[in-house]
Amino acid sequence: MKKFRWANEDGMTLASMLMLLVVLSVLGLGLLTFSVNHAKQNSIERSHQASYYIAEAGVTIHMREVEKAIQDIYNNAENKKDFFSDFNDFVDREYLRPVIVNSFETVYSEQPEATVSIQKVEEDDKDEEDDLQNYKITSIGMIGERSRTVEKPFTVNWQEKTGLSIPEDMAVYTDTTITLKGGAIISGNMGTNSDSSGTISFKGGAAHRNGSIYVPKGAEDGAIDAPHYMDIEEPLPMDSPVILTLPPFPSYPEFPVYPDQRIGTEWNKHDVVKNGRLLIDNYLADNYTLQLNGNASLSEIKLSSNYTLNINVGDSDKAIVVDHLNVQNGHINITGTGSLTFYVNDEISMGSGSTINNNGNIERLHIYLKDSKKVKLSGNQKIFGSVYAETADIELTGGGGFQGHIFTGGDEVTISGGARTYSSLLYAPFADFRITGGGSVKGMILSRSFEADGGAYAEFEDLDLSSVPFGSNSGNDTPNDLIKSDPLRETSP
Repeated sequence: MKKFRWANEDGMTLASMLMLLVVLSVLGLGLLTFSVNHAKQNSIERSHQASYYIAEAGVTIHMREVEKAIQDIYNNAENKKDFFSDFNDFVDREYLRPVIVNSFETVYSEQPEATVSIQKVEEDDKDEEDDLQNYKITSIGMIGERSRTVEKPFTVNWQEKTGLSIPEDMAVYTDTTITLKGGAIISGNMGTNSDSSGTISFKGGAAHRNGSIYVPKGAEDGAIDAPHYMDIEEPLPMDSPVILTLPPFPSYPEFPVYPDQRIGTEWNKHDVVKNGRLLIDNYLADNYTLQLNGNASLSEIKLSSNYTLNINVGDSDKAIVVDHLNVQNGHINITGTGSLTFYVNDEISMGSGSTINNNGNIERLHIYLKDSKKVKLSGNQKIFGSVYAETADIELTGGGGFQGHIFTGGDEVTISGGARTYSSLLYAPFADFRITGGGSVKGMILSRSFEADGGAYAEFEDLDLSSVPFGSNSGNDTPNDLIKSDPLRETSP
């Protein structure tokens, strides 16, 4: 019997294609589902990560506001109690309700925002006399429905102010004697911590005008040594002396050495900065501008031949540590809008008619001078700025020298001839201070002793003590560690 075999295979191809199409459709649908889920997961992860960065940015923005506020509060606070009270008032006023920050660019068509709050961290065992208080800043970063929360603990520290002891409204105030002779005049209040007999002496046409004389209580009767024909008013008693102490002399910072600079052409060139020496001693360097993009150190700044150096500080305060500020014959100008501080290690030398910041704003130039020999500047040598000399004696003649505030720990300060244009604080608590040869001073003189002769004139003029760059009266001396913060950390909402 023959076996029957199907020979007609028509339609098999169609069936196979349909089966293949079904398999491919299933695979494609699976890949599509995977891709959609993967993209969705990536979007979720991106939003999750972005919300963390938004929360972090909220903390950063408001920590800057806190740091700025605490500087202002410290400068205006007279004591620890006022400091913490004013800061807590700031927190209550600005963060009574959470602050919304929404100044971010959109992310995935969503507007991010951070919700920021600050709380004081209360501690059961906290002593009210402690010099620190703890706080935390919390920020919730949100993008759409995604959010993450971070917080940053920080500590606010009170630093005792070791500022200047300045008696009120005094033209001259000393620890020991005041001697006026040869037509010398003091206009304004004057006083001394000394209770010795004859501690204030008038001779040879000397006079006191427009003020009172102050001595320690109980020393009024014998304090004045003057001829009978002089009409010198009776001194007034002070309840307690004013202790004259210098603010701490700062430790010098360490800055990178300014890089070498060469000017001119291949055939006519000059190394204006070489191995840490700034040399304005070649005609090619005349009117050279030193661009200070940051703080710097130099071993010497040298000017000669009446050349000019411009120092551009830009729009922020800058500083230079220099061993020898050597202006033999030249002029240094300060450009930009910031201020400049020189930290001088060894010596300030000025010759001829050299000037620094000539006729400029004295608040834009501050000079610190370490343990040094005597600084002597004459009439045409002028520095329009303030100086704090650690131990140097200072001699200024003909109205020259430092035109701003002068602080020194030296033994002698002498001003001979010429009139000082600017009202200034001359603070030399260890020095014998002398004005002679018709010298004229406006402002306040605080010294160990004071002597004036030869038509010398000292006149009280009210000072804005906040402009004094040395001591806690100035914002420049606000401590850097008023606030300390811990690392950022993520928390549960």
